[in-house]
Amino acid sequence: MRAEVEFLSGIARGWRGRAQDVLDGNEVQVRTSGRPALVHVSAVSPGRLLIRGASEDTETLRKLLDWLDTRPEVQVATCQRATGLVKVHYRDTSRFPGAFALKVRDFAFTLHQRAPRPFQVEVSHALPERVRLHVRGLEDDDILKLAAWAATQVGVHKASASPAIHSLVVTFDPEVLNANQLVAAVRMSEPSTWPAAPAPPKREWVATAFNSAVLAACVVRAAPVPVLAAGVAVTGLPLAQRAFESVAARRITVDLLDLAAVGVSLATGQVQTAALITWLLGIGDLLIERSADRARSAISRLMRLEVLNAWRIRAGGDVEQVRADRLKEGDLIVVHSGESVPADGTVESGTAWVDEKALTGESEPRVREAGDRVLAASVVGEGSLRVRVLRAGVETTASKILHILEGAGAKPMTLQARVDKVANSMVLPTFGLAGATWLWTREAARPISILITDFGTGVRIVVPASALVAMTLAARQGILIKGAQYLERLAQADTVVFDKTGTLTLGVPEVVDVIPAEGWSVQDVVSLSAAAELRQSHPVAEAVRRHAQVVGVQVPQPDAGMEEFVLGRGVCAKVNGRRVCVGSVRWIQHQGVDPAKARAVLVRPVDDRASVLWVTVDGQPAGCIVYVETLRPESARVVQALKENGRRRIILLSGDTPARVAEVASRLGVDEAIAELLPEDKAAHVRSLRRQGRIVAMVGDGINDAPALALADVGISLRGATDVALETADVVLLRGNLDDLLVAFAAGEDTLTRVRRGLGLVLVPNAVAMVLAALGLLPPPPRPW
Repeated sequence: MRAEVEFLSGIARGWRGRAQDVLDGNEVQVRTSGRPALVHVSAVSPGRLLIRGASEDTETLRKLLDWLDTRPEVQVATCQRATGLVKVHYRDTSRFPGAFALKVRDFAFTLHQRAPRPFQVEVSHALPERVRLHVRGLEDDDILKLAAWAATQVGVHKASASPAIHSLVVTFDPEVLNANQLVAAVRMSEPSTWPAAPAPPKREWVATAFNSAVLAACVVRAAPVPVLAAGVAVTGLPLAQRAFESVAARRITVDLLDLAAVGVSLATGQVQTAALITWLLGIGDLLIERSADRARSAISRLMRLEVLNAWRIRAGGDVEQVRADRLKEGDLIVVHSGESVPADGTVESGTAWVDEKALTGESEPRVREAGDRVLAASVVGEGSLRVRVLRAGVETTASKILHILEGAGAKPMTLQARVDKVANSMVLPTFGLAGATWLWTREAARPISILITDFGTGVRIVVPASALVAMTLAARQGILIKGAQYLERLAQADTVVFDKTGTLTLGVPEVVDVIPAEGWSVQDVVSLSAAAELRQSHPVAEAVRRHAQVVGVQVPQPDAGMEEFVLGRGVCAKVNGRRVCVGSVRWIQHQGVDPAKARAVLVRPVDDRASVLWVTVDGQPAGCIVYVETLRPESARVVQALKENGRRRIILLSGDTPARVAEVASRLGVDEAIAELLPEDKAAHVRSLRRQGRIVAMVGDGINDAPALALADVGISLRGATDVALETADVVLLRGNLDDLLVAFAAGEDTLTRVRRGLGLVLVPNAVAMVLAALGLLPPPPRPW
């Protein structure tokens, strides 16, 4: 009788002893090299695995059996005493068939790797309520993240980092924890769980708060006039800097006039007037300058997508961990489940589901196998791949996205620039009028009144004030607009570019037609296909089952253990004693069915642009199922409203397949649709449109849309979009409803109307006031003290 030990994972008892206990007390041969054993995993049939090689290392065998004991998929595992061969019977519970076998291979791979060197934490100084920690082995940004993590722990009052000296200071409640417990918690923390470091306070917000405090102090006369004047002078420093820079560049701008107005106000004791001028200018700067941080924030978020490390396979077959930026063309790397791909390359071996939506916008994970390309920063969902590197470092697609974002920066503010030009053109006439008045009258009061009553301050504040009103009203309707210039461009946009997946569609497939072959009914095709797909979790399989429920057909149970499934192609199952296959054209070809003959026996033709699942029964075509992506309910209405009266051209850009893009485009009535685009391709199209003189609004939701959002005249994103898209976008529809897109465009048009009205209200009264001041009919206000 074969000598073996059987254990039931998670059912009867766990394996908790040493490996020799599992082997009935007979100790196996232990390798003394210090290198973990090479473990090989083989799938002998669906639901059965053989694991060899663990007998060479007692510790490896113990870890392997411990891990199997924790897995809910394992039904029975046996270990032969003589050879150390481990046999596993399991039930695959993942949405991807074959996923458990891949997980076992991944775990076996990690057993063979040496653990990375951990960071080190030491106590530099400790008090009952405070401890300073010295951290080694972490980058500056990671130390900031560690401080943010420590601040969230129970009993911790505050944690602050000093990356320059690799130090961390933590104050805590000594009744809850002590320094030793804190150090132990920090050492055991997992870097992947550390939150992002908090951003420093915005400079413009700090300046605005200070300006407001100075204005309030002047209004209530909280200090002597010299002290208040000094405070106002401090608030005017940014204005003075801009004025001197313009003079040094031999340009006369409104900043010089504003500085003169502030100086004259202070010289005449009008501290409140001077404080009000600098406060209004500060508010304008706050609204104007906020967009500068937006691009930096988007770039920093995108940087987190870059993979820091990679597993490189050396010539001898050993695997080493290296920095991803040190990979070069021709290197062979391995990427496991849950990891990001560190470089662009070609799959040499392995099969896996790869989520590329962040980079290409594809609505579903794609199967990648030998010969397929993979992109850096895409994520392996299930499976394991060996990849030959084609492009690494700055040459990858992800790095090109970063480069585009860095080059885009903050968009020029054309609306504010035009208003500033109007204000600048009034500077010399204002100085000239003040000088002529003084020469004519020799009275100081009149030119002072003219300089205080200048066009500059009012004109400079018209756009920010109008924008603030529009932005506030839009925010109440769930639309975040990040600057005045974007309101203008919304009003002027003549081309709207849409991403497809997640923007115009929900990314969920939906069955729209079932075409039976001759001799078959629609009910038969739906029933058999739903039965074959019963145990599959792919989105298209779920759509088939949903359709079966909608039409009310009975779905028989397939025979257990008789399924055949190939990633990305199709499935076959025994249903009522018949072999039913559902899948792509390549799948039915693999089953020996000629696609041309299958089309010929359909009761009506199928659209070549449609996405189709073919159904065969016992090797003969039974019909096909046509499915499409589910459109947002409001998509067609919004597209038509934007096109109304030929005001705007609508273009669809997508990384998805041509068939799907064409199908969506025809349903929505867009003017142009282009498929299979990478992020830099989308950006190139947007750039080309702008070179043609078009004002482009880009609507998207993914990292793959970020370059195009950055390069468009105005980028628009939806709530629920990726962080990069939300940060890069100039307008965010917070409710995630495309109907709000129409409200955003209307807000832009209303803003231009308000600006024109506001300029009239500023220019006309100020012109009248200057004339009255020159005639001596509007003297400066008396000193308050």
